[in-house]
Amino acid sequence: MSGALRAGRPMGPEHSRVAAVQITGSRGSGYLLTPRLVLTAAHVVKDERRARVAVVGGTGSHGAEVAWRGEGACDAALLVSGQDLVRPETAGRLSPVHWARLTDDSPLGGCQAMGFPRAQQNRTRGVDIEHIECALRPGSGIVRNRYVLDVKDVSPELASGDSPWEGMSGAALFAHGLLLGVVAEAPRNWRHQRLEAVKSRTLLDDAAFVDAFTRHAGTAPLVTGLSSATRARKPLALAGSLHSAPRDLAATVRTHWAAARQQFFDRMGTPSEPTDGWRDLLAWLQRFDDPFTDDVEGRRTLIDRWLTHPDVTPDLKVLRLLGWLDPDGEAAWKGTRVTMESLATACLQGRLDTEGPAAGIYRDLCAGGLLDALAAFTDLRGLGGTQEAWDDTWQAWQEVAGAAGLPDAAREWAGDGARGLLLAALLPDPLAGERIRTALGRVMPPAPGRVGWYDRLCAQGGDPDSPVGLLVRSDFAAFAAADAQQLAQQAAREAEARAVAAAHAEYERQWIVYEAARCTPAARLGAAARVTLWLGAWGVVTVPAAWLVWGWTWPSMAATVSWHLPGLTLAAYAARLPKAVRLGAAYQPPLRSPRRWLPAGLAGIRGGLPKPAFVFGAVLVAGVLLHDVGLPLTTLFFVCLSIVVFRYAGRDEGEASSALRGWDDEHRALAGVRPAGSRRRRPGG
Repeated sequence: MSGALRAGRPMGPEHSRVAAVQITGSRGSGYLLTPRLVLTAAHVVKDERRARVAVVGGTGSHGAEVAWRGEGACDAALLVSGQDLVRPETAGRLSPVHWARLTDDSPLGGCQAMGFPRAQQNRTRGVDIEHIECALRPGSGIVRNRYVLDVKDVSPELASGDSPWEGMSGAALFAHGLLLGVVAEAPRNWRHQRLEAVKSRTLLDDAAFVDAFTRHAGTAPLVTGLSSATRARKPLALAGSLHSAPRDLAATVRTHWAAARQQFFDRMGTPSEPTDGWRDLLAWLQRFDDPFTDDVEGRRTLIDRWLTHPDVTPDLKVLRLLGWLDPDGEAAWKGTRVTMESLATACLQGRLDTEGPAAGIYRDLCAGGLLDALAAFTDLRGLGGTQEAWDDTWQAWQEVAGAAGLPDAAREWAGDGARGLLLAALLPDPLAGERIRTALGRVMPPAPGRVGWYDRLCAQGGDPDSPVGLLVRSDFAAFAAADAQQLAQQAAREAEARAVAAAHAEYERQWIVYEAARCTPAARLGAAARVTLWLGAWGVVTVPAAWLVWGWTWPSMAATVSWHLPGLTLAAYAARLPKAVRLGAAYQPPLRSPRRWLPAGLAGIRGGLPKPAFVFGAVLVAGVLLHDVGLPLTTLFFVCLSIVVFRYAGRDEGEASSALRGWDDEHRALAGVRPAGSRRRRPGG
């Protein structure tokens, strides 16, 4: 039998109840019935009124009063301590002891007892517990009114020849989880392979014992009849192995989770026509119907509430089955061991992942039902009530988050990943709390007043150390810090935009002032004078071309052609004068800066050759025409050239345009730095 069993299941001889009883000159064993009441043999305490009692793993050695003492064949006694002999957490797990009355005289195997025999004493290591298994022969010892026990597979011998079982007196005798008697004697003529025990019936028939027990235990003895006849249970096959005991099946379920789910629960059929796997499991479970050794009530709840419920998933059914089969063993989920640490990892890491074991467990936790099923295991008993607390906290968080006006990213996280941290904060695990504190240390929340929704969240979140408060100060402090950084960047961009706008406004102001000064009547008149002087100078320069070409041979022809050349200059002047007037003060030809208009270098000379070539070519052609055709056609030729020059000088693009309005540095600078999108005024506009 196992040690600590669930509430409602009969208790066995667990080591946390084994006691050592000592008086001057005598020592024996005992069994803890309640945190302060100890059952032992009467001859262990002799005629003393007090004894020293210590329990394995308890609170130390304490004095105890003899509350009741049997006589004759009833070699038993009850000791009462003035304080608990075990720690509070152990006392909270102690279940009521169930007493047994044998109902027939058939041999009974599987009896057990724990005590401190001399055979387990050593000078170096001290005293230790001996756990023996024995068989009860009810037909033996009838005259002495004792139970006779055959010790199984143990026959210690002491060098001194004394009984190795000395010190075992007072140990409780259990059969199938029920208290059957008290070890009292080891007969010497059976090679140390027999023990005798006071019958539980003898104690239960003693009114003084029942009265003392009831007074100190707070309840009358729980008595049940026990038949020594045993039944063979048909084994259950799973993953190629046969299983007769719950723990054996539990071990296979842990290592072959998928096989158990597929065989028992993936397809269960109907109540009238169950599948073979479900029918075999149900029949096997229903054989555990002994109220003395089996958790019958728990088995009924398992079948009726969990295994047959259509809303419970197959995996949860496997977990519920495992919790009933071996509640003291390791908890597992889908073949993976589950601990408080792994649950904390799933809550804190799994919510961040999309794949992996932690993410899978987190999704299953959010689906519901897993926490309550895990609470059935002894190591995870602290999870009891966590699911309800988690649901309540989750509802409270949703109300807080809904009223805070979260931005999109934070609102999405509030409805998904935030739930894991709330559960981690509720887990009774120090590691989860340590991880949350580490996460808090990594986040620098924004200063109050920087992010409005975070300020509202903090105000509505309540206690900062509550699960909701921890969530606000970790996950959503990170969101708020990111928002604060974005707000700071936006403020910087807005300040830059304001500076650019101010610079643009200042430029517009300067441009308006400049344009007003550029377009005054005096400025336009000055531009007309400058274009007249500038083009007049070019006209004067072109006249010698006729004399250079024809003056040596035909002076009269040179004179005639030279009178026609100023017409070309006048044509250019007529085209450029309106433009120069529109530019006003911006038109500044370099009348007094020859370096700016004379060719500079070979490249400049090459670039300026087309204009002289045009003039000399026109003079040459005009002379030929004048000589061969006459003056009218020569005049017509110059009229055509004047039109060409007029059209060329009036262009808004190319060299003519740039030469006309590219002289003024201030105008060119202001027009070149105007911001994109500004309305550029046309010259003179």
